[in-house]
Amino acid sequence: MNFNETVTVWKSTEPAKGSFFLILHPQGMSGGAFAVFKIIQADGTTISRTVNRGTVHVLTVDNAVEATVQVQNGPPDQTALVEFMYCDLDLVKAKEGNCCPPPLVCDQFSGFIFHWEAQPFLTWETFFPVKGTLAFKFLASFDPAAHPSATIKVERFKKPDIVRNIPLNVSNTNRCEIPFVLAVDDIRKVTVTASEIDPSNSSLSFILCHQEESAASCCDDPLKCEAGLIFFHPELPSQDIKIWESLIPVKGTFSITNGYDGTLTLNIAFDNKKTFERIIGSGETFTITAKEVKTITIRLNPLPTQSGSFILRYCIQDMPLQKTCKASCCPTPLPCNLLIDSGINTLGEKIPLWISKIPTDGELFFEINGQPQYRTKITIKRFGKPDIVRTIEGEKIFVIRTTDWKGVFAELINGDPSDYSIRIVFCIQEQVCQNAKTVCCPEPVKCEFDDSFFGGIEYPLNKNIVIWESTEPVKGTFAIFNNTLDGVDMTVKIQYMNGCYGTQTLKSKEGFMITDKGIISVSVRFSSENPDARGDVLLETCTQSIEKQCQKDNCCPHPLICQSLFIDANNIRRNQKYLLWHSGFPVEAIMQFSVDDGVSATIIIERYEKSPITDTIHFDRSKVLAADHIKNVFVKVNPESRTGSVSMEVCMLEQLPLKGDENQCL
Repeated sequence: MNFNETVTVWKSTEPAKGSFFLILHPQGMSGGAFAVFKIIQADGTTISRTVNRGTVHVLTVDNAVEATVQVQNGPPDQTALVEFMYCDLDLVKAKEGNCCPPPLVCDQFSGFIFHWEAQPFLTWETFFPVKGTLAFKFLASFDPAAHPSATIKVERFKKPDIVRNIPLNVSNTNRCEIPFVLAVDDIRKVTVTASEIDPSNSSLSFILCHQEESAASCCDDPLKCEAGLIFFHPELPSQDIKIWESLIPVKGTFSITNGYDGTLTLNIAFDNKKTFERIIGSGETFTITAKEVKTITIRLNPLPTQSGSFILRYCIQDMPLQKTCKASCCPTPLPCNLLIDSGINTLGEKIPLWISKIPTDGELFFEINGQPQYRTKITIKRFGKPDIVRTIEGEKIFVIRTTDWKGVFAELINGDPSDYSIRIVFCIQEQVCQNAKTVCCPEPVKCEFDDSFFGGIEYPLNKNIVIWESTEPVKGTFAIFNNTLDGVDMTVKIQYMNGCYGTQTLKSKEGFMITDKGIISVSVRFSSENPDARGDVLLETCTQSIEKQCQKDNCCPHPLICQSLFIDANNIRRNQKYLLWHSGFPVEAIMQFSVDDGVSATIIIERYEKSPITDTIHFDRSKVLAADHIKNVFVKVNPESRTGSVSMEVCMLEQLPLKGDENQCL
């Protein structure tokens, strides 16, 4: 933008509350430039702040209608580079009765600053109380003899202010990369400064995940924050380093990866004064799910000259204090989705990959990578239920869904640990105790995995391979694709809780999608006349737990919702009526079809208790169709081509057979 020119960067016709973020980037400008950042409110009040070169300023306000920026003190032949972000919410006026307005939620407010000319180089002001998880990563250059440090100060409305001093000289070099995460409430102002560092060769990355605090008369809306972008690269760390501190009760899942040649000692302190310690081997990842985590501290012990890396991932939610929670408030479960990669350093030893201190439900995706002769024993611990044990030969990708998760252990029975790794993707949700004083409805566990998680694993012929299984019946959609070369058939077997099963045989590069209830496993079996052939399968899943019959009259059933599923089928013979999708119950969907090979094809949508729908799609011209009461979707390649290929992308919703007053559940 030009100097001395006022630019409106945000405007609203209705008052809104929000967080507004401005960085004046240092590149391309001479020193001394600054920006005037203004927020204009509905009553005419103007909030004005000066943002110096290389610094960031965040304002969280209500009743905002306009935001403007003007950069000053620069030559007329230059331009300035500013970065503006916002997160806003239209103001909702409470109606008569007990209606509570939704809180402002900004869970992905992140930025990067460097080469600052003034301090504090990060300032955040909020004009109403918010709670948040503030994640910082300091990359600093300094003279090791100068005792460099960073200071985070949190001023609060009613509670005592917080000041945290972060030592930056944790190695014997002149550079470091330090992460620190602080969870805190009642935030009024946050400032970040540093001393004895070189600002021209230092930087700060940050994530300000925050949420407006609920009014005392309203149920508390829990703050949920997720992150996994914090790395740590000291060369010779020699002291305990605090990477997490919470001043509010939180629950969640924390994952720590040790990228050093030596060991990493993890210490977790809880609000109840108890502690937990775990030594994590080189290349290993440890994950824990727990409540009331107060601090996390690490100590690294790499080889004398070896640098490395450290990764922290977390998914947390604050826990409202009982004394401030109304009796009519229902607990909110915490869903988490995390991905971890881990090695295993020793043979014949059960390595804990995940420990949960609280019962959770959901799915875990496993990808085991090793040589064909390797054998791995996976043990799943559950609260009050028998262990689930699976012995895996060679490489495999599979999903297990169950309830009451307590932990996952892996044991490499034979092979070379340096040539072995395991990946786990978590889709879990904590179990919550229902409030006996009021009516609280259950929340189903929903999980989706796309085909980017599958593929690339070769499977033997003539062997039943379970790729998805559940100890409890679910409803869901499974998109299955035979990703092998010509001449390899794949028979898919869908097993139901009542003992019934269905099968579908797919030729090479053919796919099929099924939506149904009561499914407990999906398995495949490859066959070919070529004894040296191998199989490969792609799978997309969208599953949801089936709630037990609710005895409370005001609980509405949760329909199955799948945001995005993809399936395709290749080399369909002309005039063949190919089944692309079957649903065992009525669903409505928006479907995008494409002819990827061939001239044209006819889409036939069969529906429950309604007339079928037919339409024609042409090569290189996709078509979107919306339909309800879907039962089957067929595709037929028209006679202009000998064969054809068709793909379909689906967004779908289960249609529930509602009884009585349906309006309350719409």
